[in-house]
Amino acid sequence: MSKQYTIAPFSVFSLGAFFLSQLVLPAQAAALMGFEDSAMLMTEIGRYNQEWMLNYSPALGHAIGVEQMRMSGKGERATNITGINYTGLIKRWNLPAAQANIWFNGSVGEAKGQYDGFAYTPSLQFDMESTRLYFLAKARMIRAPGMNYDTAAVQAGFSFYETGFDQTQPWFVIEAKTMRNNDPGLQVTPALRLINKNYFLEFGVTNPWQGEGFAPRLNAMFVF
Repeated sequence: MSKQYTIAPFSVFSLGAFFLSQLVLPAQAAALMGFEDSAMLMTEIGRYNQEWMLNYSPALGHAIGVEQMRMSGKGERATNITGINYTGLIKRWNLPAAQANIWFNGSVGEAKGQYDGFAYTPSLQFDMESTRLYFLAKARMIRAPGMNYDTAAVQAGFSFYETGFDQTQPWFVIEAKTMRNNDPGLQVTPALRLINKNYFLEFGVTNPWQGEGFAPRLNAMFVF
């Protein structure tokens, strides 16, 4: 957990913090990097896209690493994007009972497959969390010559009960995500997330109402 500092929080955050009424933040529920001088491995494995990222945080609020993505649009061959990734903490609000963050994350690299050439993937993420409630909103450009897989996602969740810092805490999380030129265009994924101080594991099913068309998904993060 990073060192806290005092700022004037927005009134809406203060109101939300009052209703959350918790004192300890969940470890790594939404963070895009670990603590200073740590490494983080993140991965997402699903039917519609696969992704992994490994970064190192040399200083508080900054991390650099490598990233690879594999995705395909409707009726297209898969495209692999490999690049150098940077993550930066733009703003943090340490509230009386919660924490809110704005992150920048993005990579530059090369696309190969259905699309070829220079690729870039800048994104902005806002998240707010306590020990019991969680919210995230993210917008991301995924571009290469002729390719547009821009995505937008919203997540919300709650923990089943509060635990100690060294214990694993179970959460229910649901995500709604849209991706341009992808089938399906709307992906809704309810999931069970297990959070510990050094990892989280998330098991979900995308669009479970589609019968045979449903898609299992695994997200994982490890800090070391």
